[in-house]
Order: sequence, then structure tokens, then C-alpha cells
Amino acid sequence: MKKYGFVILLLCLVGFSFVPVFGQIGMPSHLIVNPDSVSHNFYEREIVKGNTITYKVDYSLGLLYQISNINNTRVGQLMSLKDGSTPTEPVDRGGDLEITSLNPVYQAFLETFTPEEIRVLAQNNEVLRIGYALNETGAVLEVRFTMLRDRPHLYNIPPQYLEKLETKLKSTVSYFIPPHMAYLREYKFITVSQDCSFKSFLDKL
Repeated sequence: MKKYGFVILLLCLVGFSFVPVFGQIGMPSHLIVNPDSVSHNFYEREIVKGNTITYKVDYSLGLLYQISNINNTRVGQLMSLKDGSTPTEPVDRGGDLEITSLNPVYQAFLETFTPEEIRVLAQNNEVLRIGYALNETGAVLEVRFTMLRDRPHLYNIPPQYLEKLETKLKSTVSYFIPPHMAYLREYKFITVSQDCSFKSFLDKL
């Protein structure tokens, strides 16, 4: 019995020694915190999968990864009018809109990344750009993520994290369309973008 007891104890010790430290959504946090230890890049392939969302990675801008839900048809496209006529206002004016509140963005990141991950990403001055396609009321229809290709801490963010971010941002973020920009409501969709510096989340931890 002592022999079997020793074997069971040894198996337990070995089993626990290989349990990784997990992040907020069940992914190994060391991928982001210490990317040199894994030499991994989630976005070197054209198609990557989250849990339920498939993402397409666009390399056309050279230094950037543009990561978009494969079902997206608006974000990143030129804005066009609902009636098909030629716009009389600059089509990039959606970039002048202000987000209704930053709190949903903060909350989405804090619920997706662990405090340790946010601190490491902040220390490395990482920024994740989020592109939105909005409807005529300013609600989010689609989301796209853009990151620099030479940033290991960024390209080790698992697609499951982006999926969780996308889901939360689409359900909580909105933009305010002021009266003097009411003409934007005549577009099929409105495109805006937001640079999310991880340093901005430090005082929210």
C-alpha cells in the first residue's frame, strides 16, 4: 500500500506541476506576459478561429495585422449613401464623432485581460486599434482590430480574447451623432476608429 500511495502522490505532484496560469477567459496568460517563452504568433495565418467567431487576417498594409470577423462587410469599406447617390460631404467625417462613453471600452478590456496582462502590455507601450462600423443611430454593427506586426505581446493575444472584446464592444459601445452631422444618418453605415492604449487601463485596475 505504501508503494501505491507513493505512486499516487507522485502523479498528483507531476499533474499539478504542469497546470498553466490562465487568463480571464481560460487561455494561458504567459503567452502575452512572456511571449519569448512560446515563440508563437496567432496571426501569421490568413484565417484564425476563436471559440465561435472566425477571423480573417489582412496583411495588405505591410506593417499591420488587420483582424476582422469573417462575416464583416462594412468596417474598412468606403462609406456610401443609402440611395446610391454621390456623397456631398467628405466620406471620412465619421472620424469626427465622439464615443458616448469610454466606460464600456474600459469594462470590455478589464473583463478580457488579467491585471498582469494589462500591466505588461502597458509597460511595452502596446496599442490596439479598434475600427467600428456604426448604424445611423451610432450603435456598433461590426468591429475590426488592427495591431503592429512586430509586437510579440500583441500577436500573442489569443483570438478568443478578440472574440470576447468584439462581443462586448458590439453590445455596449455607441457613438453620438450631433445635430450638425445628421447627414451621416443618410449613409448605409458610418466608420470610425479608436486607439486603445493599454496604459489607459492601468488606473482602472
